Parts: sequence; structure tokens; C-alpha cells
Amino acid sequence: MVSIEWLKETELFKGLKEDQLKTLLLLSAAQSFPEGKTIFNQGGEAAHLYILIQGSVDLTVKAQEQIDFMTSKIEKEGAVFGTAALMESYRYNVTATCLKPSKVLIIEADPLRRAMEKDPEMGMEVMRKLATIYFNRLNELRSGVSNLLKIFKIKMP
Repeated sequence: MVSIEWLKETELFKGLKEDQLKTLLLLSAAQSFPEGKTIFNQGGEAAHLYILIQGSVDLTVKAQEQIDFMTSKIEKEGAVFGTAALMESYRYNVTATCLKPSKVLIIEADPLRRAMEKDPEMGMEVMRKLATIYFNRLNELRSGVSNLLKIFKIKMP
């Protein structure tokens, strides 16, 4: 089991009050996964939000050609993934697979969303952090695409 002290240092829940963190702990459980285990699949119902405790998780997208390509690797303790659980249509837009044995905190999405609606201050803070996380990941993706274009000497129109 994780502690309130650990939870308040995670990227999504940093800055929340102790009573808000206690609520989150009641909705969560730690689970271990072996290397190669798929935690969730692209297109599946986003019933849980995940926070990495230890290990490494690969997030991939299946392209139209049915080719998997990596979009992000989650390796930092306290990093969040499965964030589609907080956004309508509540469907995962990536597949999460363990690159090595990993332990994650799993938070039930429905009760989490209800708690955020019941406590708008908590809901606003979580969504503010989520927007920052997405902004940073978008910038990382842009940087990666820019580097690929440079490597292959492709000019943008």
C-alpha cells in the first residue's frame, strides 16, 4: 500500500490536501505486473487511472496499418498513465505494456470522477495538472517528430 506522503508527490496529485489524498487512497490498490503484461488495450473502456510505483511501461498506438509504434515510455516513479479515465469518451487511446516487472497504483475511475465532482476544488486541481501533463507530452512528441524530420532531411511545407 502507498502512503499519503507518496501520493502527494505524484505528478497528478501534487498539491492536493490531505483529506483529498485520503479519498484517493480509498479508491486505489497497488498491483504488480510481469514483464510483457498488457495492462490495458487501446480502445478498451478506461475504467482505471494508473500511477507508476516502480518499473517501466510502454504506451503504444496502433496505426491504421495495424503497426504498433511507441508514443511514450513511462519510467518515472509517480508518473500517471491511463488518463483517458478522466476524459469523455472514457476509452484508452493507447495500449500499456510492461517493459519490465512493474508495480502500479490503480485508481477506480468512476468513484474518482464522482469525488472530483463532489469536491470541485480537487477536480479543478487534478484537471489543471492533467492539462500540464498533456502539454508536456505533446511538446515531447513534437520534439521527436522534429528530430525525425531533421534526420531524414524532410522539409515541412
